[in-house]
Amino acid sequence: MRSWSEAPWRTRLLRRLRLPPALLRPLAAFSPRWSELAEDLAYWQGVRCEATAAEWRRLTASYSVLVYHRFAGELKPGQERIDISPQRFRRQLQALRLLGFRPLTAQQVLAFHRDEGEIPRRAFVLTIDDATADSVEPLRRAAGWSPQLFVPTAELGGSAHWIDGEPVATWGEVEELAAAGVAIGSHTRHHRRLSELPGPVREVELAGSLADLRERLPEPLAVIAYPNGDHDDEVCAAARAAGYELGFTTEKGRNGAGTDPYRLRRVSIHGADGALAAVWKAATGEALPRLWLRLRRRGRRPGHKGGHLVGRS
Repeated sequence: MRSWSEAPWRTRLLRRLRLPPALLRPLAAFSPRWSELAEDLAYWQGVRCEATAAEWRRLTASYSVLVYHRFAGELKPGQERIDISPQRFRRQLQALRLLGFRPLTAQQVLAFHRDEGEIPRRAFVLTIDDATADSVEPLRRAAGWSPQLFVPTAELGGSAHWIDGEPVATWGEVEELAAAGVAIGSHTRHHRRLSELPGPVREVELAGSLADLRERLPEPLAVIAYPNGDHDDEVCAAARAAGYELGFTTEKGRNGAGTDPYRLRRVSIHGADGALAAVWKAATGEALPRLWLRLRRRGRRPGHKGGHLVGRS
């Protein structure tokens, strides 16, 4: 049986509708898939009947995590899925604010997973990977949204070998962002796939990056975003051993009380995503529906005129 947050948005919606059991039972006759759904809905109805109000809030609370990369708006070939213009980024944040979405800090996320705090409805986390130079000014302006920037500490001031050699922010710029209120976490030292590294090298990438942050910043996050989302059991165990308290992947979905804090899910914002797309992803933690993408490819993306052609979000 899936936890609340692991289920897709349609299933979560059906769970909240409190359908009568007499309506659920006939579903099982259609196919194994419908049978599984009917069983799931009946199970959660039983949980709701037995749980206290506080327990039910805890079981059903969840949040999404948005992940951004570049803010140049250049959409170079091959970078359409990771680059967004600063203007579009601002419009997305404005739409989220208008609809009552609330950004969470790393401290709130950590307290929630320790069962030491609650999260509000429409909660989401704003994360940015890679620390490219073009992210500095947009993040300075968005510091009030509790953004978390994950930096490859040994690559700062250089070029991003993993993104066509794009310039990476300097330590001075990262320190200025931290002073402005942007939380800074680790993206390892050299942005390498951790599951492919020998154990000792992986430990240096993890522990070394956290040590770099603690040497240069007064209050860095003990949080890591795995480069390329690459992780496995050994990587998660090594992150814990290195002193990290949370770990972000690139697996889509929302996060709840039962989510492994070293395998937190995120959904990427792409260059062609408008304000409504960002709202959808913040609300569901999932990719855009296929119909939405088909309309986008035909130049009729909901809530936006024009745009670039990209693959599935």
